Amino acid sequence: MTLKPNAEAAEAVILYGRASFDRTQALKQLREQVEERLPHGWQESRIEIAFGDLTGPSLPQVLDELMREGVRSAAIVTCMVPADPALSTWLAGALNQWRQDRGTEMQVRLLPPVEQAIDLADAVAELLSQPESRDVALTEPSLGKPGWSKVPEHNRQIYFCIGARCAHRLAQPLFQHLRAKMKQHRALGAGPERVMCVRCSCLFPCNLGPLMTVYPGGFWYGGLTEARIDRIVEEHLVGGTPVQEFIVHVTEDHVTED
Repeated sequence: MTLKPNAEAAEAVILYGRASFDRTQALKQLREQVEERLPHGWQESRIEIAFGDLTGPSLPQVLDELMREGVRSAAIVTCMVPADPALSTWLAGALNQWRQDRGTEMQVRLLPPVEQAIDLADAVAELLSQPESRDVALTEPSLGKPGWSKVPEHNRQIYFCIGARCAHRLAQPLFQHLRAKMKQHRALGAGPERVMCVRCSCLFPCNLGPLMTVYPGGFWYGGLTEARIDRIVEEHLVGGTPVQEFIVHVTEDHVTED
């Protein structure tokens, strides 16, 4: 089906990508090129950029801004190569949930992923015809720095979910907020009280996200916000007392730490 922008309302096109795509394809440059080649009926459309990772802007953030500015229709093009096949199973519902939560009548439409328009076989042939290549025999053999074989000293571990659905709910900027908050406490960054904080892929109870877990104890915190993270850092990581009201699950058979 050919999409036709609503002639009675402002139209926007959102290029939805990942950091890796932006580094290799430059979404800002792509936006400029798309603006020059917009097909008939789309010339007046504004073009925005959203990310499924990084610190944003996320799709909800971009849509919020468009809604505030009175844009009535947005078409989303997934600019990820390869495209995440899971997007087709959850993104449309998540975006409609956004519409319901905002009480907006904005029309949001998903176009097929951009990779469907790419001739991958032709791209491979083009690369093979180019002289650039890297002979690995010219590189010193290595499995990494010696220090990478040493487990760092730490007291707790945090696994912060940045899976697609949590990222859609602003997990990336929340992770950055967590790191900034932890830096206010020197003990959390080095020594025996250090907290090893890592980002991870999907933790699976997506409807409870954004999510993070704290070990030992296996405390699962859900529905994360900046305010909740502040309390978790102060009360749990620094004070040693889990914040019960934000816990959605405890893996081990206790709810307090020794």
